[in-house]
Amino acid sequence: MVKSRRKRALLSVTDKEGLVELARVLDGHGYELVASGGTAGALRDAGLTVVDVATVTGQPEILGGRVKTLHPAMAAGILAPSPQDLNGTGFDPIDVVVVNLYDFYGAVADNRKQGDLVEAIDIGGPTLLRAAAKNFDRVTVLPDPGVYREFARELDEGRGSTRPAFRRRMAGRVFELTSRYDAAIAGGLFDDTASAAVSGSPRHPLRYGENPHQGAWWSVENGQGLEDLGLSRHGGKELSYNNLLDLIAAQKLASDLPVGGCAILKHTNPCGVGVGTSPHEALARAFACDPVSAFGGIVALRDTVDGDTAGLIAERFLEVVVAPDFDATAREVLAKKKNLRWLSVDAARFAQATSGSQRRWGNLVLSQEEDEGFPELERWQLAVGDAPSEETLRAAELAWRVSKHVKSNAIVLGDANGTLGIGAGQMSRVDSCRLAVRKASDQGHDLKNTVAASDGFFPFADGLELLAEAGVTTVVQPGGSIRDTEVADAATRLGVTLFLTGVRHFRH
Repeated sequence: MVKSRRKRALLSVTDKEGLVELARVLDGHGYELVASGGTAGALRDAGLTVVDVATVTGQPEILGGRVKTLHPAMAAGILAPSPQDLNGTGFDPIDVVVVNLYDFYGAVADNRKQGDLVEAIDIGGPTLLRAAAKNFDRVTVLPDPGVYREFARELDEGRGSTRPAFRRRMAGRVFELTSRYDAAIAGGLFDDTASAAVSGSPRHPLRYGENPHQGAWWSVENGQGLEDLGLSRHGGKELSYNNLLDLIAAQKLASDLPVGGCAILKHTNPCGVGVGTSPHEALARAFACDPVSAFGGIVALRDTVDGDTAGLIAERFLEVVVAPDFDATAREVLAKKKNLRWLSVDAARFAQATSGSQRRWGNLVLSQEEDEGFPELERWQLAVGDAPSEETLRAAELAWRVSKHVKSNAIVLGDANGTLGIGAGQMSRVDSCRLAVRKASDQGHDLKNTVAASDGFFPFADGLELLAEAGVTTVVQPGGSIRDTEVADAATRLGVTLFLTGVRHFRH
C-alpha cells in the first residue's frame, strides 16, 4: 500500500499582505509550510508551524542572503513532473509556490544609488516563479497577494487541490510579471539598454489625438507596426487616435462573444451586439439595437465577412470594420468605400499583444492586468426564481458578457440573439436602467420576457423594479450589496428570476 504524502507549500515573499491568512488556509488543508527568512518569522509570530528552507536544503543562507532558495532541493521539488520522478533523489515535491519579488520599482522611485539598485534585483524569486509556472501541470504558483482569495476558493471547492485552468492562468500571470520586472531593471539601471529598446519601436505620428488641438503618436512595444499586433489594414484612411481606442475595445468585446457574434461600438461603448447563423444576420441584429448610435461606429465580427455582409456594411457610414478575414466578394465591395478602414485580425495574437492596460497622467502611470474570461459563469447562483429555459440562460450569459465591455454603471438588456438596449456610464445605476429601457423603447423593442445584466450590484431595489416594470423577467448581477436581501425580496415580489455571479466587471 502506497503511503499518502503531505502536500507542501513554499512561501517566500517581500509583500506580506494577506500572508498569514493564506498560510492558515494552506495549513487548514493539510499543507506543510516551508518558508525562508522574514517570511518564516512572520508565520511563526502568527503561531503557525513552519519548516525553514535551510532545513530542507541542508544549507544555511550565504552571501548575506543572496543565496538561500537557489538549491537543487527547491528546483527539483518544483520542477519534478510527478512525485515519483523524485524517487531516489532524496528530495520531496513542492505543490504550491507563493513568491513575490524584491521591490525594485520602489528602489527606482526612491532614486537609490546604483549599488542599492543592484541589491534590489531579485534572482531567487523569479527563478522559483518561472520554475513553478513551467510546471503548471502539477504546481500552483501565486505571484502576488491579489490572487490569494481566489486560490482559497479553489482549495475549498477542490478539497485541497486547484483546477488545471487556474494553474495555467497563474502561470501566464508569472511570465507577464517577470517580463515587466526585467524590463524595469533594464530601464531603471541600464539606461543605454532602455534607450536601445525604445529606438527599436518607432513612434508613428497621428493627425491629432482625441481632439484636433492635441498632438498624438502610436508605437508598438518591441515591434514596428500594426502587423505586430496581428492586424492587417486592407483599405481606407489611416487609423486615428480615437479609431485605435475603439478598435481595441471592439475586438476585445468580439473575442468574448460566442461564435457568430458581432459587436458595434461608439466611443468604446457597445451600442449593439448580435448573434446569428451568418455574419449578415448577426450584423443586422446588432444594428437593430441602436442604429442611431451605430452611425460612424466601429464593427467587429467573429466570422469571415462575405459579400452579403459587406453589402450591409457599405450601406452605412462606419469608421472601422475588423474581422478574421474578408472573402473575395467582400473585398471587392469594401474596396469601393474609400474612407472606410477595414482590417483583418489574428484574434489570438491580438489578445496576447493587447493584454492588460495602462494609463498615464504626466509622471503617474497606472497599469493593470486584463479582465480575462468569465470563470464566474461556471458557478453563478440562482438566487430567486425557478430554473429558466436554455434560451433564457443563453440570453443571460450573452448580456453578462456584453456588460463587461460597457462603461460602468452598465445595464444591458437583450435576448439570446443580441442586445435590445444598453445604458452606459451613468453616475447612478438606476439612471443606467432608465437609459437602457428608453433606448430599447426608442427602437420599438418589446422587453417582455427579456433579460438584463448589471456589471455591478444593485445598491437599492429601485433599478430592478424599473426593469421589471419594463418587462424584464431575468436579471444577472454580481451581488454583494448590504441590501442584497432587499433586492432579492423585490425580485420575488415581482416574479423576476435573479442570478448572482459573485464577480463584478467595472470598466472606467
